[in-house]
Amino acid sequence: MKRTAIWGPAFAILAIAIVVAASCKPDAIEPETVGKTCDLKAASASAAEVALPGCATKWIDANVAINQLQSMGTHNSYKEQIPKVEMALIKARNADAALTLDYAHRSFAEQLDKGARQIELDPSDDPQGGLFATPLARKLLHEQGVTPPDYDLTAMSQPGLKVIHVSDIDYRSHCLLFIDCLKQIKAWSDAHPTHTPILMMINPKSSGINWPGAAKVLPWGREAFDRMDAEIRSVFSDDQLITPDDVRATHATLREAVTTNGWPKLGEARGKLIFTIDLSPEANKPYAEGHPSLQGRAAFMTTFPDAPEAAYFTMNEPEKQQAEIQALVKQGFLIRTRADADTREARTNTTTRREAALSSGAQYISTDYLWPDERFEGGYTATLPDGAITRCNLVATPSGCDTKAE
Repeated sequence: MKRTAIWGPAFAILAIAIVVAASCKPDAIEPETVGKTCDLKAASASAAEVALPGCATKWIDANVAINQLQSMGTHNSYKEQIPKVEMALIKARNADAALTLDYAHRSFAEQLDKGARQIELDPSDDPQGGLFATPLARKLLHEQGVTPPDYDLTAMSQPGLKVIHVSDIDYRSHCLLFIDCLKQIKAWSDAHPTHTPILMMINPKSSGINWPGAAKVLPWGREAFDRMDAEIRSVFSDDQLITPDDVRATHATLREAVTTNGWPKLGEARGKLIFTIDLSPEANKPYAEGHPSLQGRAAFMTTFPDAPEAAYFTMNEPEKQQAEIQALVKQGFLIRTRADADTREARTNTTTRREAALSSGAQYISTDYLWPDERFEGGYTATLPDGAITRCNLVATPSGCDTKAE
């Protein structure tokens, strides 16, 4: 074979490679993008993106406050499935109540990976430890000669807040200690430092079941709230939290701040958490005592709309409360509502409540079904449209917020 037959194709390939390499040199970058910065004063996020790819998120970070967004979250986020033998015990006492308890959640990390940006924890006060160490359901089963499935209750003997849905019967949790739940959330947050803000809704428990031999759940007073704040601050640093002090700033009251310009822009809030207490205004009074406009407190709380501490409300009925939710959102308040409740929507694949929640403008919408329950037909789930994690709020969105916000 002639040498030219061997080297001819090789030289051709080499020439092509040189041409390609030349086209990839830095001076081949499109000249119109060199040295340009995002136009954060563009008419919209999409306009900023058209002018310079990658600028939509920066535009939203700079121009959209956290109360002008909407995210999904989960209800009783810590809850594990009740075993069948324990569920049968509950059904024998109250079949309707058993249906409402028949759901569970995957780990916090899985929920957050899926897009949840609101997590609920339900702490019960247990300053001495041991109050919930022997759930009544397990006792009753043993008396019937039935051995309940193994479950490590060691943490129940330790002093500190316990995270339980219903003491004695629905006690299985991804983290029995409140502080351990916080540590799990922090681990995920630290690993995802640019996440949109997570609403941590705290629903303190002060009552249990009315069965003979059931645990006597302690009421929540100022000391219990102080312990809760201390546990929150022991896990999260000040720069990881959005607190009432941060939002109030130089305003006379918290309410004045949120109804003017108090909430931070998304860019300032990424990687942070907002704690709120979901109790009646009356039950929340001890939390505000000695803390005007929640000065020095770690969490916001539900109260009356005209109260100096007003900033956040839990409004669980988006169909009935649609107009009220929208009015409060337009004023600047944060709202959490529910897309489903008590397993009803999942069992019938009914979506009217979910759609009402999405259209209400509530910034945080909780569900028990980020994933469908395979036991029910229809595949009911509740997520934001188009797979968004956070989107512009339909009721409170500023002009120009026209893309996903994550």
